[in-house]
Amino acid sequence: MRINRKKDAVKIRNFVREIKQQSWLSHAQKWWPNYLYRVDNITAAAKILNMGRLLSRDVAQSCGLMDKDCASPDVIRITNPKWMKYVRLYFRPRTPTQYDSEGFRPPSKYVLGAHCPIPIVMLFDSCDILTRETTVFSNGNLAKNAETGSDSAFLRKIPFKKVYHDSGFKPPLRDEIVFHRHSEVVIPDELDMSALRFIGCRTHAEYETFYSLLQPEARNQWSDKIGLGAKLNLHFRHWTFVEEVELNSKRIKFRFNPSSKTPGPFKTRVEIRREEADKNYFWEESSFLVNSTLTLDISGIKHMHTYRVRLLLNDDLAYANQYFEIDTPF
Repeated sequence: MRINRKKDAVKIRNFVREIKQQSWLSHAQKWWPNYLYRVDNITAAAKILNMGRLLSRDVAQSCGLMDKDCASPDVIRITNPKWMKYVRLYFRPRTPTQYDSEGFRPPSKYVLGAHCPIPIVMLFDSCDILTRETTVFSNGNLAKNAETGSDSAFLRKIPFKKVYHDSGFKPPLRDEIVFHRHSEVVIPDELDMSALRFIGCRTHAEYETFYSLLQPEARNQWSDKIGLGAKLNLHFRHWTFVEEVELNSKRIKFRFNPSSKTPGPFKTRVEIRREEADKNYFWEESSFLVNSTLTLDISGIKHMHTYRVRLLLNDDLAYANQYFEIDTPF
């Protein structure tokens, strides 16, 4: 597929290199300008990789591909409808929107109705995307009528010191900083995945879940780009999520974030399926505090040498995987 480039593509690439050299970028942020960032809940992210393309909100809805809408209905309501026809990326990781929606939370803890239980973060090559002919940039939150442009001159006008601002601030500066932290890069209709460079999962358990949701072709294509985002600090990690899961023929043990601000209570359900026997088992509790471990004894079930397991919190997927017993000669 041939990609048409902007006439000033060289100037855009030069600007990205200049930004990386700015003294106000911390050492931990020096790599940020190399990428543009996209956050989707785990089931949506798996669909994106299985399809091999990112779709605008309008296209995804018209195709029936939005099984969970993580966006705030209040924010969507005040956003110009034309931006729903664009694929939307951010200049920075860990936006205020992600802060407000990340992690499993009881509905009473949702901020403006937004909720993204398991955020998968995709990193795209910034020079590749920024130099595409149809790409548009904003200098702030598009829901709040940010200015937009598409050339190197406009790109230079974006206050990146505020876009990349990543520390505390005094209350009078809050609205301005939050506005610019939401600066976006948008592409009409859909985006191919040729510029995708990394896919960050929050924990090893969520990595296992994500991998289980991918079709074989997508696994083969993207497995070398899927990893844990902890070293890159792609997630906030303040709320409920599954850290690790131990599976064997005798028990299933889930370990959750012990310092969660939102430990529940959650309606918690574990589903176990033995496909070769066509049998299903489940454990459920309507009000469970999720801030330690959950251990299920399955030693009473025969022939658990292979099975599938799913954990749901308030009906949202929190973990999925398949267990295979490995024979050893000892």
